[in-house]
Amino acid sequence: MAEKIFIKYLHSFGKIYSEESGEIGEGVYRIILDPIDGSDNFLSQIPYFGSSIALELEDEVLVGIICNFANGDIFVKTKEYFKTAKLGKISFKEEVLNSCSSVGIFERAYRSKVYAKKLYNAEIKYRIPGASALSFAYAHRVDFVIFEGKMREYDAKAGLFMCENLYKYEYNDLILICKDLKQFQFLKNILLGDAS
Repeated sequence: MAEKIFIKYLHSFGKIYSEESGEIGEGVYRIILDPIDGSDNFLSQIPYFGSSIALELEDEVLVGIICNFANGDIFVKTKEYFKTAKLGKISFKEEVLNSCSSVGIFERAYRSKVYAKKLYNAEIKYRIPGASALSFAYAHRVDFVIFEGKMREYDAKAGLFMCENLYKYEYNDLILICKDLKQFQFLKNILLGDAS
């Protein structure tokens, strides 16, 4: 149902690539859509789910929009700005780094074969909320975001676009994003050791 609503309003802007139906329509612009990011959370009534949309032209993301339907947070990023607002109260403000954060996010840690144990041994605190695009959108507010496993395009396009000004390491099955260089280097060393 969510996908049908998005298609109704977005199809005139270009070809849609959706998690649910694959490629839909035509156009020069491509819209990468995850209609319900965190669908298991939604079904389980865990308040961390939303939607993710990226608009790209010739493989370059121009706009990313991510919304957390549970708390109303909206994130909008273009090449010129990164702003946030609340649903029902669309008064946008610049997204800023949270200097008081004390925890990170580790998406898919429940499937971790290597990195969860390394973080445990180093006594690094994190949460596993279960909606990758949302977690990338919140990267400016937490200590770090880690994703381990195969990344699907609709999980990553808008969210990683929102992280382009942060420190990022991406290789094979690991994505590490930090807002602070020292934290980034520290975590990269813990996760990769001499392999980096």
